[in-house]
Amino acid sequence: MLNVFIIISKYLFIIYMGLFLWNGFVAGTNKSSAAKYYFALANQRLAMIFFHINAFLLLIWNDPSDITGSIGKAVGILFIILLGCFTARKLYPNSSQILWNGIFFLGDIGLVTLYTLKPELADKQLVWHAIGFIAALILPALLDRLPRLDKFKVFYISLAMVLLVSTLIFGDDEFGSKNWISIGSFSFQPSEVVKLLFIAYLASALNQKPDIRQLAVPSVLCAVILLCFVAQKDLGSALIFFMSFMVVVYIATSNVLYFLVGTGAAALGSFIAYHLFSHIRVRVEAWLDPWSHIDTSGYQIAQSLFAIATYGLVGAGLTKGYSSTIPVIERDFIFSAICEEFGVIFGIGIILVFLMIFLEGAVGALNAKNRFLCLFCAGLTALLGFQSFVILGGVTKLIPLTGVTLPFISYGGTSLLMCYVLVGIIQWVYKSCVQYLEQAEEEAAAEMPRVKKPRRQTPVQTHSPEPEQPRRRAPKQGAKPAPKQGAKPAKKRKSEDISLDEVLEYGRRQRK
Repeated sequence: MLNVFIIISKYLFIIYMGLFLWNGFVAGTNKSSAAKYYFALANQRLAMIFFHINAFLLLIWNDPSDITGSIGKAVGILFIILLGCFTARKLYPNSSQILWNGIFFLGDIGLVTLYTLKPELADKQLVWHAIGFIAALILPALLDRLPRLDKFKVFYISLAMVLLVSTLIFGDDEFGSKNWISIGSFSFQPSEVVKLLFIAYLASALNQKPDIRQLAVPSVLCAVILLCFVAQKDLGSALIFFMSFMVVVYIATSNVLYFLVGTGAAALGSFIAYHLFSHIRVRVEAWLDPWSHIDTSGYQIAQSLFAIATYGLVGAGLTKGYSSTIPVIERDFIFSAICEEFGVIFGIGIILVFLMIFLEGAVGALNAKNRFLCLFCAGLTALLGFQSFVILGGVTKLIPLTGVTLPFISYGGTSLLMCYVLVGIIQWVYKSCVQYLEQAEEEAAAEMPRVKKPRRQTPVQTHSPEPEQPRRRAPKQGAKPAPKQGAKPAKKRKSEDISLDEVLEYGRRQRK
């Protein structure tokens, strides 16, 4: 009977994912209609609830040794999800409810998968989810009461450098990378905090449209941080960091040449790093031909491909997978475990959920009140996007594998907490942030030169008035005014010339 329920559930999970994605699309395209928007959001939450109940029924049925504890965990997680959805809507009605639903659904999928792989880690992950969500709820209200964040760029970059240097001196090696700092029994990854601090620095430094000289200092600092990441052998963070830097610079300048130069510099740096560092050569060789190194460096990627492809589109069924044999399955290769048990179709659905989250982040950046908020939101969205791309591309052999976590799904305290912090800041940009708009307008008005109006003087007539000129007939309605003699026709503006400031100004007019 259990096997029959597992087989039926394989198709039910795909239906839940399809309903969640479809209602996300309906909500995203009907934000102007409150009835359709909130109805679609409610359907998304129903899909989450059905998925959660179905998954935990299977887990309890498969292992009835601790029914009371399993039921308690299932009810506790469901209560946190529902309370989170209700609290987020009540506290921040102007925030993106689609974004909240997306991270709750991904978090639930990650917890269910961890309970099938390593239940002791799933219990710890649940605690981190609760802490992270509380942080995401507190952040928007806290940031509203702080001074303007674009005034502290020196603090951001100074703290980032201190964390990097501390990691190089006091850091611990884990899985070949020196990117952890331990204080007693507590350990964390400073690189996660550094990426956030540098995005805040970039948004502050590029708050005014920069020229090539003003880009020199951020570019040099970016190169220094990249070298620190390479020295720590944290190649995943280096790649995510650089791509996010390029996105923010391109949005701030609208200059394709800078993007091409940065891409060329990245290619040159990768070529040099490949010949300087042996561990990079090992990873590239394992990526190019994992089957020749299946017993050594290619073992993880080969087992990942087996897990994804063996059971096809609908998977083996929850609790029926064998992916626990992959090293570090709970962090780097959890997507492979999901594809093995839930199927490739469900795995594609997870990628689409991530795309939905990134689109909401992009909408938040476009609707931002000023240039700093736009760049900050876009940079944080790019961080989440590239982190997801790097690990998903690595486990599917699209790019060389680098050890980073899949946001909201993989096990990891620091990474999960920082993902919630990024979402909290994005939601803060979504809501009012009125003080940024008001202060920006006040500063712009203060900088404008005050021009004294000349007094009107009545001219003294020293000659006879000129005869009145005959009145011209008013042009008919719809008729185009005649061009002045000698005037050149207006030159059409290319779409590439539209700057970020013009986009923000258009958004302000639309909101008014």
